[in-house]
Amino acid sequence: MKITFDTSAFWETGMSYEEIYHTVAEAGFEYISPYDPIFPGFWKRPKATNSEVMWHKKAIEKEGLKIAALTTGFRLADPDEFMRQYAIDCWKRMIEIGEMMEVTVFNTELGGDVNQPELCEAKLMRSLDELIPIFESKGMRLDIQAHPNDFYETSNESCDIVKYYDSPAFGYLYSIPHTFHYDGGKGDVESMLRYAGKSLKHIIVADTWDYTKLFRYNINPAPLYASGEVRCHAHIGKIGEGDIDFDTCFKTLREMGFGDQEDTIATFNPLGFPERAITDGKFTKALLEKELLSK
Repeated sequence: MKITFDTSAFWETGMSYEEIYHTVAEAGFEYISPYDPIFPGFWKRPKATNSEVMWHKKAIEKEGLKIAALTTGFRLADPDEFMRQYAIDCWKRMIEIGEMMEVTVFNTELGGDVNQPELCEAKLMRSLDELIPIFESKGMRLDIQAHPNDFYETSNESCDIVKYYDSPAFGYLYSIPHTFHYDGGKGDVESMLRYAGKSLKHIIVADTWDYTKLFRYNINPAPLYASGEVRCHAHIGKIGEGDIDFDTCFKTLREMGFGDQEDTIATFNPLGFPERAITDGKFTKALLEKELLSK
């Protein structure tokens, strides 16, 4: 299992790419997962030129880091057919970028409309019918996650799509801070991880609060939150500060042998507190090594 740091922790901090890569390396991480609106980019066609791609590759290598996965996303499940086709074109360019950077894993979302789940599933699978053979031919893997406000929010429904293809080029990503959205507020992380089974190749690690509990979040106007029209989730870098049952989570992952596999990834993904991301990252890395790698 690779333990990696997602660079979205430093969005809008004014840090340069060089500073970000150096900071992650100084924190003791061996692996990094670049995620930024500019590079590698998401939703829109990747704009990086070949020379810019190679600059990032060299800057990351200079710090002694390896890329575990590129985090990106394009609207493969968009109800609009033009946008769906455009998303496929975007992915083809991202695959080229991955080849140049010698990256074999991508982390992404479903990319659909929460109000049209049936149509979006059909659109997504039509897109995957075209893309998965490309990933297979290049020895790459696409790890996909359910996401709050996507067309499928529940973990099991999203995992069923991965299971259907049964391909080494297509893995399931379980985002721990999305747990309460994955099962309507129950937070039964064990049952969802076990349901994913051998399809589970990637986890996003951060804590969160249970949005169904009163005053875990305060939103104005309050009636929108009380009615469920507006819901929240967080990516808390300090493990144990939120409501996730990490004891059960780690126990289940150990029993599944998640940490024993060479091709699995644990991505530390804190959001909202860049000033403590490195401190939290060091703690989380050590925790993952202890709980899943027996170090």
